[in-house]
Amino acid sequence: MAITKTTIIERIDVFPAYDESADATENAAHPRAYVVYRDTIDDASDDDLPIVQSRGKTFEKFDSEGNATVYSSEDALVQSVLGAIWS
Repeated sequence: MAITKTTIIERIDVFPAYDESADATENAAHPRAYVVYRDTIDDASDDDLPIVQSRGKTFEKFDSEGNATVYSSEDALVQSVLGAIWS
């Protein structure tokens, strides 16, 4: 049997801008999001599995070079939330 990996979103936390007076090109002027994922690795033929691991990822409007953050490869729910908070 094959090993499978399943990822679900546990939660998405949205935080307000921490300096609304900052320049619009700075992350401080925009909300940010923290997404918690839960990954499950499983193989029905292995008694030691499944393994469940939580991980988090922070999203800010701009990357380290000042470009808009690319999040098109993220889950549709994450894309919707980020699009809403940064529109």
